[in-house]
Amino acid sequence: MLASSSCSWRLVGWLAILVVGLFLVACSADDPQQAESEPRSAAEQSEQQQARDHAQDEPEPEAVEQPQAQAEQQPAESAVAQAQQAAERQQAEAETTEQAAQEQQTAAQAPAEQQAAAQQAQSSPATGRTLEGVRGIVDPSNNGWPREVEGLNGIVTIPAKPMRIITASIGHDEVTLALVPNERLVAVGGVSRNATYSNIAAMVQDKPEISRDPEVIVAQSPDVVVTSPYFPVEAIDALERVGIVVVQTELVQSPQARIDSILLMGYIFGEEERAFEFADEVQARYEALIAITSSKSPQPSVLALTQYSDTLWVAGGNSTEGGVIVAAGGVNAAEAAGIQGNQTTSLEGVIAMAPSVIIIPQPLEFGAEEFRQSLLDNEALAEVPAIRDGAVHVVESKHFTTLSFWNIRGAEDLARLLWPEDFPDPPAESFSVAE
Repeated sequence: MLASSSCSWRLVGWLAILVVGLFLVACSADDPQQAESEPRSAAEQSEQQQARDHAQDEPEPEAVEQPQAQAEQQPAESAVAQAQQAAERQQAEAETTEQAAQEQQTAAQAPAEQQAAAQQAQSSPATGRTLEGVRGIVDPSNNGWPREVEGLNGIVTIPAKPMRIITASIGHDEVTLALVPNERLVAVGGVSRNATYSNIAAMVQDKPEISRDPEVIVAQSPDVVVTSPYFPVEAIDALERVGIVVVQTELVQSPQARIDSILLMGYIFGEEERAFEFADEVQARYEALIAITSSKSPQPSVLALTQYSDTLWVAGGNSTEGGVIVAAGGVNAAEAAGIQGNQTTSLEGVIAMAPSVIIIPQPLEFGAEEFRQSLLDNEALAEVPAIRDGAVHVVESKHFTTLSFWNIRGAEDLARLLWPEDFPDPPAESFSVAE
């Protein structure tokens, strides 16, 4: 009986020893896992801090290795050490809470004008500017290099800030010189140097003249070519094959598209701040115009009419001239007749559209004044309101036909013709340029 009881106690003892042993093994197994997780956390924190401080893609190697080594050398914490750390954390939290309370109290005691100034700074356009939503910018948060844009020719990587720029497009040349110093536009097409068509002709007379021949463009060693939808696809392919960055961008006639084009090109050139500044200037002139013209009634019917080689042309909906007419407070007579874009017409077509105003956005060198007189002298047109009232005007063609922000100047000039009492003073002659 005693022997049986002794065996039972020995069995219980061995079981107790076994349980204790398993417990110790389990504890020793937990420590290495914790030690392994700590270095990873430290490394990740170091990476994030380096990215914030230095805006680099990867942290410096030493900055990652040092916290790893410290974590690996750290011995297992004792209960006393853990308690001490817990007390320190509680104290730090208490201090943080107290500091936050003091800050709130200080803010509550601040003068009303200081609080109002702070709110105004938070809501001002300058602090809220963003490239988010600008068509063509792939990652609006990326203000470094390389950066990507999406053109009509696909996703394009721009490796560094381009210092030698070519556009081979007059509208793009006009935008470019508003955004970058003159010397960065290294060559232009012949049209940009021709004052008949170009609003920047005086600024580019000394620049080399290029064509759309890829070899001619390559000879100028551009860092980037930003061009229009009309640039030949085969020329883009040839330029890209020799390593030249080409971005083919849209040209759309609308107020928002105009601003987006300025911001996109500013991003391509690495001139975001200037692009925002210039977009504000352009938008301010446009809004000052339509603040008056959009409320005018009744709106006159306006026809943009030209003649080349005895052929009559009108500008309908979705045309550059049509956008100018609408901004100036007129109704586009050609669009009202169902015409889209620039189309040919006849004298019968002009009679049917019955415009109350005719504008001729045609260069004087190409017979604009002679064409105007022929319209006034044509007996077949005598009952057309514009002819009957003598409301036929030759306008500056480069303000009406070149697709750029200069169309606003065209709209300002036309508004003075339509509403002289509302626009007694001539508009500003020009826009600002980059310095």
